[in-house]
Amino acid sequence: MIRLIAIKPSAKAINFTRFADAAKKGMKDAADDVVKDIEATTATWNHDVAIVVKERSDGYSITVTDDIWNMLDHGTRAHLIVARRAKRLRFAGGGSPKTRPGFIGSQAGSSGEGAVFRQSVRHPGTVARGWSKLVGTKYRSRLQSYISKRIREAM
Repeated sequence: MIRLIAIKPSAKAINFTRFADAAKKGMKDAADDVVKDIEATTATWNHDVAIVVKERSDGYSITVTDDIWNMLDHGTRAHLIVARRAKRLRFAGGGSPKTRPGFIGSQAGSSGEGAVFRQSVRHPGTVARGWSKLVGTKYRSRLQSYISKRIREAM
């Protein structure tokens, strides 16, 4: 004679919506840290930079709407600057930038010393800092750990 016995699990039924909510929280944690890294690139600036975080169905989108931040992030080509509203341009010679390519952060810089007057200047261009690529690469590799941490908490 063959006897069949039902095997009943002793654990609670798995609620999969919990895991979806946990994954969303993990993505929010990563988005918050991305904002912190972007704020680190402008920590020593004289103006505030607007960072817009939008929730999407598949995660979060983070946009920086500041023109100076975007110019430094992407860089500029060499260009000619000509005095238009005055006879001469006035600027300080020398100086050091507050940010540098390939580095997420900001440090003390200087505007230079001594006034220089010119009718026009051939600007050499700005080397792209590449912050958006650096931050994207950093958090693309870490996103799984943010989500896994939240899922473990939800179990």
